[in-house]
Amino acid sequence: MNDVPRRSRVRAAARWLVRLGAGLGWARAVVAAGFLAIALMYGCNKDMGGDPKTPRGDGVYRPVLARGDGHLMYLMARSLAYDGDLDFRNDLNRFGDPFGPPGGWKVRPTIPHPIGPPLVWIPLMYVAQGTAVVANVFGAGIQLHGYTLWHQRIAFASSALAAMLAVGLGLVLARRLLGGRWGPAYAAVAILLGTSVTYYATFMPSYSHALDAGGAAGFLTAWALTIGRWDRRRVLLLGGLLGVAALMRTQELGLGVVVAFEAALAILGAPPAGADPWRWRARVALAATAMAVIAVIVLVPQFLAWNDMYGKFTSLPQGEKYTRPRYPMVLELLFASKNGWFATHPLAYAGVLGLGVLVWRGPRWHAQARMVGIGLLLAVALQVYFNAIILDWWGSASFGQRRLCSMTMPLVIGLASWLRLGADVVRRARWPRAIGHPLAVIGLGWFVWWNLVQVWPLHGGRPAQYAAAPACCKKVRGPLRAIAAPVYRAIGNPFALPASAWFAWKHDVPLQAWDDIVGDYPWFPGIDYTAAQLRAQPQSWRIGSPRQDEYAIRGFAPGRPEMGGVRWTVARSATFLVPNLIPEPITLTLWLKPNLAAGATTKAVVVRWNGKIVVDQAIGAATMVSWPVVGDVGTNELTIEAAIDPPSAEATTYAAQGPVGVAVGELRFSGQ
Repeated sequence: MNDVPRRSRVRAAARWLVRLGAGLGWARAVVAAGFLAIALMYGCNKDMGGDPKTPRGDGVYRPVLARGDGHLMYLMARSLAYDGDLDFRNDLNRFGDPFGPPGGWKVRPTIPHPIGPPLVWIPLMYVAQGTAVVANVFGAGIQLHGYTLWHQRIAFASSALAAMLAVGLGLVLARRLLGGRWGPAYAAVAILLGTSVTYYATFMPSYSHALDAGGAAGFLTAWALTIGRWDRRRVLLLGGLLGVAALMRTQELGLGVVVAFEAALAILGAPPAGADPWRWRARVALAATAMAVIAVIVLVPQFLAWNDMYGKFTSLPQGEKYTRPRYPMVLELLFASKNGWFATHPLAYAGVLGLGVLVWRGPRWHAQARMVGIGLLLAVALQVYFNAIILDWWGSASFGQRRLCSMTMPLVIGLASWLRLGADVVRRARWPRAIGHPLAVIGLGWFVWWNLVQVWPLHGGRPAQYAAAPACCKKVRGPLRAIAAPVYRAIGNPFALPASAWFAWKHDVPLQAWDDIVGDYPWFPGIDYTAAQLRAQPQSWRIGSPRQDEYAIRGFAPGRPEMGGVRWTVARSATFLVPNLIPEPITLTLWLKPNLAAGATTKAVVVRWNGKIVVDQAIGAATMVSWPVVGDVGTNELTIEAAIDPPSAEATTYAAQGPVGVAVGELRFSGQ
């Protein structure tokens, strides 16, 4: 009896949704549903650090919604809003510091994060404070120190809204360039729910990345919609928006490459009819320069903050070793299983490739499509480079490539380009137009579902902790695991290609080795390390441990836990892969012990580093051999060459059966 009213309510709700979809237009309804999903996920995120009842402000770090770096940025906003300064001692001492020194700060602390997000939150904190005062009149009991769920819920709603803004602007631009309604709508929702920005808009909204996505999207969209104009209004608009984007993250100044590209084409090309060529070129150059100047002026709050905290207007707060321009780790950043942009979020892969489709097919769709496509590809390429030169290219505790959330809008355009190309194919083949909808929903929906399955366990402020690991099959859920497993066995992670293929060819290993090896480093120094610290804090790697078996690619017996971990060479030439993240001069020291043939007192051993002989000597007992290394960032080959003989008594104890050559144990890294 009770089932009848329930079924009636379900039918009534379904009819209401149908009427709503028809009223909005079904494409708009799809976008609205995506926005609603983000809003609901944000609203369901109740962090509170596992302690929702204890009032904050007693000197203990108890997260509310702000965590880690987000906690520090929020305290920056609180200090500016409540104290009018950037002296964070009282804020950190009152609300805790997860990264500060034991016993609290005795000197003035600094916060190395951009000032843009705090500037966005300050007016929202004032709104929250005012409404809290009113609510307290009616007994709400909200603390007024600013570090409450009420204040943070209102302030961090800006992250959810910024993510929606980023894909919404991408949708607007995609419709202008590509036409249609469904393709841009599907692309916008897929990128919103299928990439890193999902997490940073909902479950980790205190970080700057969703705001960064919105700021970058605002500038890039304004540029694309006003191409060809060099008037004063456009100069002010683009210069201002570029400065706003850079306030979110300073690296977004690099987005100005799209203006430089457009200006170069205008200067090198023919001027408009009737215009004096040299005056036209001077006008373009002056306008582009003015945009850069305006962007720098808008960025003045960041310069002032740096000067106040560090004593100079230009600064790299993380330290001069934080970026290494000569050593970009592009393949790792894009394809590694440890937060590689394409490997962990295939929709980002499709989006970037789709920008190539826009360049190729764009002129058939819109006169300026090719220029927009090239400009966005340049912006993506420069952002990839900027992030690939950062010491922790994987973004530390990151969900995917969080620092590339800024490229959310270009991904929408690229994905929409694929969908437009697919629609053209359907039309030319004279297939029913409706066939495109299930194909798009199933194809995109799988990757959206894959992303949401990985995001949901992180609700409540749980940080993402990803290491280099096989992409299959724990990360692949549900029935498609049966499809993913044979694919992975055959070609590894398909979204790691072509990097995994290059790695397999270079080192003569299976394609799957890329997932296992790339992204883990035996020595990861502090972000602000110095040469003196490298010398003072050496690191040892027990390459004989069974945990390093995947690095022993040829000629080694399995690792043995005895004696702290050793392994024996079982071929005349044995090769071990050694990842290195440090470009500065370092010294490597390797523990070797020979297996001596009957009657022999020494054994000739040759050690090669990336094919070059670095050690050539005869050893008769356990020996430490050393050699210098400079600039070998990435995965290196360590090869040990020694004759193999029937095992001695000691070798029999620790070696596999059969002839062996040299026991290999600890590899030590130290600064020079």
